[in-house]
Amino acid sequence: MATRKAPNIADYFSGAKQIQQLSNAEEEIVQLKAEIEKLRLDGSAELERQLSNLKEQLQAQSGVVDLEISQIIPNPDQPRRTFLTESIAAMAQSLSSDGQLSPIIVIAHHDNYLLFDGERRWRAAIALGWTTIKSVTMDAPQDLHRKALLTSLHREELNPLDKAEAIIKEISLNVGLDGGDIPRVLSTVIRRLNKQKCLAEVMASLANAASQDSETPDRLISQTEYAVLKILLDLQLNPASVDANLLPMLSLADDLKLAMRQFGLKGVHAIALQKLSDKNLGLSRAKAKKVREELTQKAIQENLSILQTRKLVNEAIAKYRPSQAVQLEADKQLDKIKQSVNLLSVDLAQSADPASLQEIYDLLKQKMLEIETLISSL
Repeated sequence: MATRKAPNIADYFSGAKQIQQLSNAEEEIVQLKAEIEKLRLDGSAELERQLSNLKEQLQAQSGVVDLEISQIIPNPDQPRRTFLTESIAAMAQSLSSDGQLSPIIVIAHHDNYLLFDGERRWRAAIALGWTTIKSVTMDAPQDLHRKALLTSLHREELNPLDKAEAIIKEISLNVGLDGGDIPRVLSTVIRRLNKQKCLAEVMASLANAASQDSETPDRLISQTEYAVLKILLDLQLNPASVDANLLPMLSLADDLKLAMRQFGLKGVHAIALQKLSDKNLGLSRAKAKKVREELTQKAIQENLSILQTRKLVNEAIAKYRPSQAVQLEADKQLDKIKQSVNLLSVDLAQSADPASLQEIYDLLKQKMLEIETLISSL
């Protein structure tokens, strides 16, 4: 597969002054998103052309063969980890009605074959009960993860969670950073450059350095930051967009990640539902998870828009979490009760009527049971 050229930074940022005001100008945000989407589509067309050329070359070399499906194994470096049932069913319908129009690409791997491109077709063929599938074989590339990432990154919409994890893995493989440190490094440099209003200039400098294979970072960033940003630019990704839109996927609750992979929950909806935390709801972690799962299911089943989902989340927080004024008043009353209880000294109890002491004891015991029940339900 042909190596991608370093991207033209002008395709990411149309005007230094506009980018410097990005956080304050809504129309520029819209324009930037449009430019990024155009770049993604252009990248998709270029990628499909490269894949088509690759298949033609492989067919000319070794031809299309029918391989036993049982001999083909998924690529562990495949960035796409989400294969929705509906997507596989649609592909199976296409294969059943029109046949397999394009071979999958595999890599010889010991006595088996490793999938490089075409996992949806392979999964659909399995669902149909096929025993063989048309395939072409290629030699294993040295940078298998990068090649697999490029085949997925700019074509059919890739799940943002899958994309974020794949990008982190690619950076980790090339820079030597621990995966958990990469989001911090990227967020730190993006925020610092934004604050200094020099993001566009630094990105332009990095693009020029990348095109000349220079390893000298800009004076405003460290060598490690340079390495991280350079990989993102080489992948034709906007580092600021990756920081704002993809990295938050990594900190989602496990149940939200599962909903994205199994039920097609969108990334923006997952971010909205992430607000249903134990802290925001004033519930225990288990109770908050149950509420979040119920509302996640509702958002998916009713195909709610992002605005409807955010409204649902806000209503849930208002329902379970008392208003600040109510909570302050409750805390004030509890402080008075604690002060009264502290006034119950041993000397006072010894001087009191036994019947009154028994009555206080029974009352406190009953209230303790009520409090224990309430605490266990949170």
